[in-house]
Amino acid sequence: MRKHFLLFAVLCLLTFGVSSQDRGAHQGYGAHQGSGAYQRYAASSPETIKIMSFNIQIFGVSKMSKPEVVGILVDIVSQADIIAVQEVRSLIIDPVEQFMALLPATYKYVIGPRQGRSGSKEQYWVIYDSAKITVLEEESWPDENDIFERSPYAVYFKTNSAFDFILLNNHIQPRAAEKEIRALPQVVTYYVDLWKDSDVLVMGDFNADGQYFNSSLLDSIFPEIEYKIIFTGEDTTLAQSHNTYDRFIITKSAVEDFTGNFGVIRFDEVYNFDGYSISPGNVSDHYPIWAEFWTNRDTNPRTLPK
Repeated sequence: MRKHFLLFAVLCLLTFGVSSQDRGAHQGYGAHQGSGAYQRYAASSPETIKIMSFNIQIFGVSKMSKPEVVGILVDIVSQADIIAVQEVRSLIIDPVEQFMALLPATYKYVIGPRQGRSGSKEQYWVIYDSAKITVLEEESWPDENDIFERSPYAVYFKTNSAFDFILLNNHIQPRAAEKEIRALPQVVTYYVDLWKDSDVLVMGDFNADGQYFNSSLLDSIFPEIEYKIIFTGEDTTLAQSHNTYDRFIITKSAVEDFTGNFGVIRFDEVYNFDGYSISPGNVSDHYPIWAEFWTNRDTNPRTLPK
C-alpha cells in the first residue's frame, strides 16, 4: 500500500506541482555548448544518447519518503538515457526498486556491491533505457591493493546502433582524492584490455577540486593525447564555493562519438522551490552533469551474436 501511495503522490506532483514556466525550463537545463554559450537542450534524437552522472546524496529510505524530492529526482533522471548514480546508502534494495517503478517501463538498472571501509557503505547504481541500450558486462574493479574506498564500477554498454563503450562510475574519497584519481588510468587500461574496447567514459563525483584536490593536476593524470576532460570549470555543487567536483572524462577514441554538448543541471534554478515544502539541499548537495554522444559514428563497434 505504501508503494502505491508513493507512486500516486509522485505522479500528482509531476502532473500538478510544476508550473508551466518550469516545464519549459526542463527542456533546457542550461545546455553547455563547446563555445561556452548556454542554450536550451533538445531531447536526444534517435542518433544520440544523453548520459548523466548524479551524486544523489545518501539515497535510501529517508529520501524516498519525501514525495516532492522523489518527484524532482524522477523528472531529472528521466531526461537521460543512462544515469550513473553515486552514494546509494540504503541497507535494503527497496528504495531503488521503488524509484525504478516511477520511471518509464523501459528503464532498467544494474547495481554494484556495497563498499566502504567504515560502517557508512555505498553502492554504485546505473540506470539505462533498455529500448536503446544493452548491458554486455558489468563488474567492480578488483582493487587488489585497496587503493579505493569504493572501487570503480564498470558497465559495458552497446547501443542499438554502432556505439559501444565502457562506463566507469566513481565516487572518489575526498581525503584520498589525489591517490584515487591517479589510479583511474590504471582502471581504464584494465577494462580496455579485459573487454577489448578503447571507448571508455569515466564519470562521477571525483571531489576533484577545492580543498580536496589541485584541479591543475588533471591534465597530467589524463593527458590530452589520451583523454578529453569534458568538465573543467563548471560549478557542480550547491555550496556557495565554486568547485568542479563532478567530472566526465573520456578516452581519445571516444571523442569521435561525443557531440560536443554537455551541461550541469542546476535544479535549484530550474524548479520553483517557493512552492515546495523542501529546499534544494533536500534533493542533493550535487548537481547532475550530462554529456551527449552520437550512436552511429563509432568506427569500431562490437558485433553481437545473433
